[in-house]
Amino acid sequence: MVLEREDDPADAMVACARELATGMRDSEWMDGCPVTTTALESARRLPQVRDAAERAFAHWHGIVSDKLTAAGFDDATASDLAHTVVSTFEGTEMTAQITRSTTPLDLAGTHLARLFRSYR
Repeated sequence: MVLEREDDPADAMVACARELATGMRDSEWMDGCPVTTTALESARRLPQVRDAAERAFAHWHGIVSDKLTAAGFDDATASDLAHTVVSTFEGTEMTAQITRSTTPLDLAGTHLARLFRSYR
């Protein structure tokens, strides 16, 4: 996982954005987040799908939060920033897919890194 390859969480955000952008470009903009796509299309009819999506988001939140606490962020800040990371990448993946551009992901990684560094 890309977050494990980078010691600095700010650098990890840039690397994560690049990896997401590469995957989307390589798929010719067809591969976005399958959790979001599935949940949005079926959550109303199938609550178990919504529940599974909720667990996936919680898992991603935990991964990011753990990375931040390991880097010295306090628990509350790490949790808040993890929500910001998951939401930012979800939105920028969708925007990148629609615009067929890596720019939203590149900018998200850059600005998340800047945000993380502002806490030091």
